[in-house]
Amino acid sequence: MKIALVGRGRVASHLKESFLQAGHCVQMCGGRDGLEPIADDVQVVVISINDDALQDISDSIVLANPDTLVVHTAGGVPMDILPYSHRGVLYPMQTFSINRQPNMHDVPFFVETAMKEDMAVLQQLAHSISDQVMVMDSKRRKILHLAAVLCCNFTNHLFDLTAGLLERNGIQFSMMLPLIDETVAKVHQMHPREAQTGPAVRGDDKVIAAHLAMIDDPYLRVVYETLSKSIVHYDKLRPEEDKTDNI
Repeated sequence: MKIALVGRGRVASHLKESFLQAGHCVQMCGGRDGLEPIADDVQVVVISINDDALQDISDSIVLANPDTLVVHTAGGVPMDILPYSHRGVLYPMQTFSINRQPNMHDVPFFVETAMKEDMAVLQQLAHSISDQVMVMDSKRRKILHLAAVLCCNFTNHLFDLTAGLLERNGIQFSMMLPLIDETVAKVHQMHPREAQTGPAVRGDDKVIAAHLAMIDDPYLRVVYETLSKSIVHYDKLRPEEDKTDNI
């Protein structure tokens, strides 16, 4: 296909490489700092920019062909923000970083179109770079994006807070990697609530109090205390027979 890609950030860069590897012709059209004219023969315009600039950029795109399909890649933004009859969403649910190329064929893509005839085109494009393509409407996709922030972005922030605590005390963060790997491996085999361990789920208030006394960063103390209370609250909702011994 002939694709016009609007954006120069991390997601756009990874999509560009994947589209090219799949044999598509890609025209880079800039981003929030300015747009180049879109070629007349472009079949799909993919807008991959920050959510806060999406409205302005989509309003400024001029299409030579009104039948061109225009999609954005945002998880939490409705499809109808795009002012085109032929509009849709191509959302790759993955964390993307510079200098690290994920296997795009393992990345789940969630697609949506306003017109039925456009769905086949968008699915064909998505399947050319990914083995996991699912149709999902904007309402459910917003929930999915919220869930992605919780389990990815917030978890990584906890890694960052942990790294800071360890480094301030002369301990390498790499010491945590086997624990992190096992924590993630377990939820491939059991529900996260069943995998929960630690002092909060055990009701070990003395350990929690000792930990809080050790934390000199007020933000980290709030995080520790809030998450401990959340673990206790949700553990109480679990039936007693489902509870197992925790380390």
